[in-house]
Amino acid sequence: MKRTVIEKILVVAAWLGLIFGILFTVLVSKGMFESNQEMCFPQAIVTLIGGVAASIVGWALLLQIVRISDRLHNIEKMIDNK
Repeated sequence: MKRTVIEKILVVAAWLGLIFGILFTVLVSKGMFESNQEMCFPQAIVTLIGGVAASIVGWALLLQIVRISDRLHNIEKMIDNK
């Protein structure tokens, strides 16, 4: 299926957001854990879980937008063929 430039940018942004979001969250959590402050371990774990979850949700939402666009393109093709 041929995608528009905006759809291609959304797919790239989704994958980059997922990869770099998880990497950034891991680095932030590691820094929190290595700070040796009081309650650093629970705070690092919550940050890790929240950051990974946010990255996954953002990735899923952007890919869902592209899938909806694909469905709309298919519906337009079906209407044009009739």
